[in-house]
Amino acid sequence: GYGHAAPGTDAGKVFCMFYAILGIPLTLVMFQSLGERMNTVVRLLLKKIKKCLGMRTTNVSMENMVLVGFLSCMGTLCIGAAAFSYFEGWTFFHAYYYCFITLTTIGFGDFVALQKNEALQKKPPYVAFSFMYILVGLTVIGAFLNLVVLRFLTMNSEDERRDAEERASLRRAQNNI
Repeated sequence: GYGHAAPGTDAGKVFCMFYAILGIPLTLVMFQSLGERMNTVVRLLLKKIKKCLGMRTTNVSMENMVLVGFLSCMGTLCIGAAAFSYFEGWTFFHAYYYCFITLTTIGFGDFVALQKNEALQKKPPYVAFSFMYILVGLTVIGAFLNLVVLRFLTMNSEDERRDAEERASLRRAQNNI
């Protein structure tokens, strides 16, 4: 993490470790589930849009989903960058970098929001925005990464199937000789 909040007692450190052992997998499952649901909604919306546009086929391809996911990620990162640039006084690039590092859970700590001008105490709307942005952003990024992983896995399985068919075809050709 960002290193600004850490347990100070041994009991707190033990609690933190046990909490992490349970909390991290549950959080990953939650964001995975939310991402899958988000992808389902996007797929349905794309089908309806294709139907409204009068397209002959309303099937939604993996490429369609990856493109929408990529654009959603870029939009999420840009919205966050604009907001954090404004509230924190960072350049757009540094705010974008902060959003990327935060939403990919890298969390170096070189840029940390809500640290200036007692923002946690004096700017509740900004704190609420930051909290909601991170939750929604993690879901959007998680949904996109889920799509990319699925695409990678389906490409690998298609390659393996094609390789197996080629090996079988070669064996048949060798047996016919």
